[in-house]
Amino acid sequence: MPGVEPMDYFSSLEAELSARSAWMPNVDSLEFINDPAKSGPYQRQAPDLPKQPNVGLYALKSTPNNHIFLEHENRLCDILHALESMEATEAREGMEDRVIQELIRINRLKEIEWSGQRSKFGIKGAVVNTGMSISSCCGRCSS
Repeated sequence: MPGVEPMDYFSSLEAELSARSAWMPNVDSLEFINDPAKSGPYQRQAPDLPKQPNVGLYALKSTPNNHIFLEHENRLCDILHALESMEATEAREGMEDRVIQELIRINRLKEIEWSGQRSKFGIKGAVVNTGMSISSCCGRCSS
C-alpha cells in the first residue's frame, strides 16, 4: 500500500470492521438464486471459505432486499484480497482472522435463512432444537 503506513491501514480496517459488524442489520428475508425447498439442507461452508463473494449453491439474487448483505460480503472479500497481498505479519494475520470470522458469521445468517425457507412455515415457524424434551422440562418445573 504505497503512501500508507501499515498500522494506519490496520487501524482504519479495524474501525471499519467494527462499524460494519455492529451495523449489519438483521436479515428479514434473503432471496436465493436456488430454491432452498428443492435444493436440500444447508451444508456448512468449509472454514477456508471461498474468497469469491456470492458464489455456489447459496448465492443470493441481486435484488434490493439482498443489497446490504451482498455489499458487506463483497467488501469483506476485497479486504481479504488486499491483506493477502501484504507482507505476512502478526497484525495482518490477526486482521485476516477477524475478516474470516465475520464471513463465517454472515454465512451463518444465510444458513438460518436457508433453513427457515426450507421449513413448512418459513423462518418464523422454524423449530429450534434446544436438546431438551418437553417432558423433562415439565418434570423439573413441577417439582
